[in-house]
Order: sequence, then structure tokens, then C-alpha cells
Amino acid sequence: MKITRHHIGKEVRVTWVDPCSQRVALETAKKGKAALAKWIERGVIDDVSDGVVRLIQSQAFSAGDAQPDEAIIGWIPEDLIETCEIMAPVKEDS
Repeated sequence: MKITRHHIGKEVRVTWVDPCSQRVALETAKKGKAALAKWIERGVIDDVSDGVVRLIQSQAFSAGDAQPDEAIIGWIPEDLIETCEIMAPVKEDS
């Protein structure tokens, strides 16, 4: 799936497939997309470079700091992304 500039800075839910290796009997080895693991990740897309999406999953701020000084980040190849949903805030009833 192509991730556009419209996605940058947005909180998203990304579903992507992950190539994996397993030791299995040849007779029962899965084929095609059935052989791929699936991930669902949430975070903020802050960059798309060279076909790779950078997803900030969490950030840490040291005491008293206004800017984060570390983060947990995932990198996902665009070609492996099945869906990317932009999350919207839920309005509470007054």
C-alpha cells in the first residue's frame, strides 16, 4: 500500500504482513500469503523514505523536559502494508 504525505503526522493503525521462516514438513508447508505472519501496529507515522514507513509507537520525556529524548519506533516496508487507518478522536457526550 502506498503511504502518502497525508498520513505523516497522523495517528494510525497499520496492518502488515511479515515474511517469516519456520521449520515445517514440506508436505504441510503453507503457500502464498497464508504463509505470512500478520501484525497490527498503532502509532504516529513521522516519515516515509525509500519505501519504508517509520512508525513512532511511544515516546519518553525525561522529568521536566518539553521534548522526548527516546522512543520505540517500528520500520515497515510499504509493500508489506495491507491497510492503514487514520484514527480519529471520539467526541464525548456532554
